[in-house]
Amino acid sequence: MRPRKLALGLLVATLVPAGYVFAKSFVGERDFGPPVFELAGRPIGGARKAEPTAAHLTAARIAAAGEGALVIDADSGALLLTDKVGKLLAQVSIGPDAGLMTYDATSRIAYVADRLGDTIKIVSVGDKLAVSRTIKTPAEPYGVALTPDRATLLVTTIADRTLVAYDAATGLERWRTPLGREPRGLAIAPDGKRALVSYLTTGTVDQVDLVETRRAEHIALSTTATTSRRGRSNSTAESFARASFTALFLGSQQAIVPFQRETPVQQRDGRERSGSYGGGFEAPVTQQLAFLGFGKETPTQVTAAISQHQPRAMAWDATHDALYIVGLGSDSLLQVKNASQIGITPGVTASLTRTKDRCGPDGVAVTSTGDVLVWCAFSRSVERVELVDSKGQLATTGKVTAGPQLVASRMSDLQHKGMVLFHSADAAMSQRGAMACSTCHPDNRADGLSWRIDKHELQTPILAGRVAGTHPYKWDGGDIDLTTSLTMTMKRLGGFGLDKTQTSALGAYIEALPTVRTPTRDPAMVARGQKVFDSADAGCRSCHDGATYTDNERHKFSGTLAESDTPSLRGVGASAPYFHDGSAATLEALLRDRGAVHGMGDASKLTDRQVHDLIAFLETL
Repeated sequence: MRPRKLALGLLVATLVPAGYVFAKSFVGERDFGPPVFELAGRPIGGARKAEPTAAHLTAARIAAAGEGALVIDADSGALLLTDKVGKLLAQVSIGPDAGLMTYDATSRIAYVADRLGDTIKIVSVGDKLAVSRTIKTPAEPYGVALTPDRATLLVTTIADRTLVAYDAATGLERWRTPLGREPRGLAIAPDGKRALVSYLTTGTVDQVDLVETRRAEHIALSTTATTSRRGRSNSTAESFARASFTALFLGSQQAIVPFQRETPVQQRDGRERSGSYGGGFEAPVTQQLAFLGFGKETPTQVTAAISQHQPRAMAWDATHDALYIVGLGSDSLLQVKNASQIGITPGVTASLTRTKDRCGPDGVAVTSTGDVLVWCAFSRSVERVELVDSKGQLATTGKVTAGPQLVASRMSDLQHKGMVLFHSADAAMSQRGAMACSTCHPDNRADGLSWRIDKHELQTPILAGRVAGTHPYKWDGGDIDLTTSLTMTMKRLGGFGLDKTQTSALGAYIEALPTVRTPTRDPAMVARGQKVFDSADAGCRSCHDGATYTDNERHKFSGTLAESDTPSLRGVGASAPYFHDGSAATLEALLRDRGAVHGMGDASKLTDRQVHDLIAFLETL
């Protein structure tokens, strides 16, 4: 164990016009970066703190279990049980790239998503961990949560885009409802009336009626522009909400959803900064919390800017009304006091990096005594943050105790180093540490946006399974190999750069990424679609052939680029929108020549059935 003091800055809170509550962290006179907590608008909380929200209502990576923690490690795929100081007591295999879990502390049963195995594994938690039974799910389960009475298990699935309800006792399916693209987080209100599902790419969070309709209602996450730190307004630049991995209820009438606010096209005139992402001079990405209120017929919303980069997990200490948010990219934790009340205010901030090793916080939970447990995905250890004093009150100081490494990584040392770099937001990667590779490529995929780069709008390509052997790189094919491509990307991000070893590590991680899971499709349609793909009428094979479905060549088409690189079609169903500029929103639009690029192929001879069959085949690549 290595106890240490929290890395604290002086918190200066100020009231400014237009309803902003503002706080920054300073070390001496030096501006330490983005605001610690900046609330835009009036708080939506009540005069009293909300009723408690049980931990089993929220999908998570870590849960308090007795004096220790229960953790599902996505890297190794192991479910881990620790003692109070973070030492391993027991473990059981769930499956590599495991999804989230929920833990019923009363019956001591954990429900864990085996993302690649398409099952929920039900684990008995005692002195040992044992899988007692499984529940078969649609393709790629991820989020898991129990209703307040623990009778119904809800599961989100990524590839098949569904929310499914199961009888927790028997595993029998009760109902299901369709979801949008790339669902991730899942939370249920304490009154059992609604659930929330967060997304990576839709810019929305879904409110699901659990009482009557069981249908999903889309709530757009706020992308209202704010004044930049240099005093300029980006009000004319369109922003988008992306990369929302989790959701959390504070009582039944309030919820919080963290996300990234991205402005991919800041400027497109003679004054634009052509070598940057977005064409502007301010950071094009900020980290946000959306506070949702459900006391009225139409949900209300207020947002807050935070400095926790890639806020992947949250937990609420209802006893002290303290909200905790961890940032995967910044390796930090933020405490928000009076989180469910009108008097909301920032509290302690803490660095979670120990010595030279980054934590990579991907989960957070609160114990019955108010201690905060953090799952460190990079070091595969549990850190305990003590923030409650001997009188049971929130303390202004505390300590962080780091437990030992609990399990080995599945990756090589080089790949693991690359994984840490891929998710790290620091000055080596980007200007002022505002962006990381995973900012635009959450979960190794893509944010679905087209960025202003070198005076062109260029779509973010998906990375998972589409890098190894698909050179040249970039949409114009201008980078001959991956090392060149990564070096050019770092220059665009404005960081001071990576050395050769770091660049090699980043490349090793990216090349090892597996292809995304494909949705379930009618085998007959897929077979017919493959015949269309192979046919001369469609002409797809002329450029998209081989194991990676690319000819590794550049071609001339109508559009803004002189030449366009042939992209791999691996995972194409999860990579919308299409073309280099993202001008085709769907695969059908691409095939029917509805976009800014023309001449790629001739689908005019295909019937409607052939087009739909071809789409079914493409979605399974």
